[in-house]
Amino acid sequence: MNALPPRLNRKEAKVHIDGKTRLIGILGDPVAHSLSPRMQNAAFQAAGLNFCYVPLRVKQKQLPAAVEGLRAMQFRGANVTIPHKVPAAELLDCLDRSAARTGAVNTIVNDAGKLTGYNTDGAGFIAALAEAVSVEFPSATAVILGAGGAARSVAVALAEKGVPRIAIINRTLAKARGLKALLKLEFPDIEAVAVGLKEKCDDLIISSKLLVNATSLGMDGDLKRLPVAVDKLTEGHIVCDLVYGGPGDTALLAAAREKGATLMGGLGMLLHQGAASFKLWTSAQPPIEVMRKALESQ
Repeated sequence: MNALPPRLNRKEAKVHIDGKTRLIGILGDPVAHSLSPRMQNAAFQAAGLNFCYVPLRVKQKQLPAAVEGLRAMQFRGANVTIPHKVPAAELLDCLDRSAARTGAVNTIVNDAGKLTGYNTDGAGFIAALAEAVSVEFPSATAVILGAGGAARSVAVALAEKGVPRIAIINRTLAKARGLKALLKLEFPDIEAVAVGLKEKCDDLIISSKLLVNATSLGMDGDLKRLPVAVDKLTEGHIVCDLVYGGPGDTALLAAAREKGATLMGGLGMLLHQGAASFKLWTSAQPPIEVMRKALESQ
């Protein structure tokens, strides 16, 4: 008998698969690092549901075929992660308000061949932030690093909470301006700022309460690749890094901790967006503490 793959323990291998198992996937590239399979399969098992969640690495040019494959193979649904959240929104039969407003999808539900896109990232971010710290949103300005699907979701969620100013810093200025335009369209009174990676943004950092990294930069621990000067952080800042990896802080959070800032890691958002997705697929209440324990036991 072949040995189990590395990092797969025998308890996790007890997922029962038969002809009635409902399949859920996660579409992304890369996707091998994702903790969603561990979290969701633990939730399905705890809830007594015959579901199985599998990672599906999908290249960008293969995304249309992969989405159609969900329909053809009768998957119940899927999560969508980097870099597919925005293009996936154009490939589905319909979008709910959360996905239509952000232009990004992180959850797909298949109802008898009809694919509907949802976005649970924004609500997941707000729920995770509430667990970490109390925020007076109408007086808390924000800086968001990135302009992709996760950044869109966070920006819209913060705007819905009444944050009066959001600055978007992105490697590609055109994408930052696109997110700025989206915010101004949906929230005409908001002050939205778009800044390119090479522009100086120290003043924006200093004058903001929230700093959110919604990029994959820093995932490898290289703080130099982050588009901000962390020495501008103070104990008055709330620093959120949506990147998650091994145990301990990311490079950004470690630097922010040294400055005395309040921290929020990526596992909280992963937990709460995943719980919302679970409910969409199953119509059952998600076993939050089981999901949390699965993430914490990595």
